[in-house]
Amino acid sequence: MNKEIDPNVLLAPKDQLNFIHQDQQFIDQNITASQAYYLMTSKPPKWLKIAFKIRDFFSQHLGGVQPIQGFNSQTEALELGGKADFFDVIQVSKHALFLQSTDKHLSVLVVLKIDNYDEQKNQLRIYTSVVTYNFFGKFYMLPVSMVHGVIVRRLLRNLK
Repeated sequence: MNKEIDPNVLLAPKDQLNFIHQDQQFIDQNITASQAYYLMTSKPPKWLKIAFKIRDFFSQHLGGVQPIQGFNSQTEALELGGKADFFDVIQVSKHALFLQSTDKHLSVLVVLKIDNYDEQKNQLRIYTSVVTYNFFGKFYMLPVSMVHGVIVRRLLRNLK
C-alpha cells in the first residue's frame, strides 16, 4: 500500500522505523476496535501457534526475552493500562486500539483504526510499526518482516 500513513498511528517518525506495515479489511459497522482484535486473534492457525513457540524458544534462550506464548482467547474488556495478550493497551476507544510491546531489543506498536465507510460497513486499518534497538532486534525482525503481512491477512480472514 502506497497511501500516506497518518504519523499519529506510528511508533516514531517514518524515517526512524525499522519496519512498517499497513493492511485493511471491511467489517460490519457494529464491530468495535477491541472486538475486531478479539475476533482476529481468537482462532489463530496452527502454523502461527507453532511459530510463536519457535519464537519463544529462540528469544528466551538467545535474546533473554520472556516468552509471549502467542494469542489466547481472552474476552474481557480491554482497558487503558491493561493487557491484550502480550501487548500493553495504551489507547482504547470504540474506533481505535493502540497496542504496544517493548523489550530491550525492540518496540512494536499495533494500531487498529476504524473509519466509517457506508451504512453497513466500516473500514478497519491495521498499522504495525517497529523500532529496533540492537543487533538481536534487527535479527529477530528479519523473518518477522517477511511473514508479517501473511500473518495479518490470515488473521483478518477471521473477520469475514
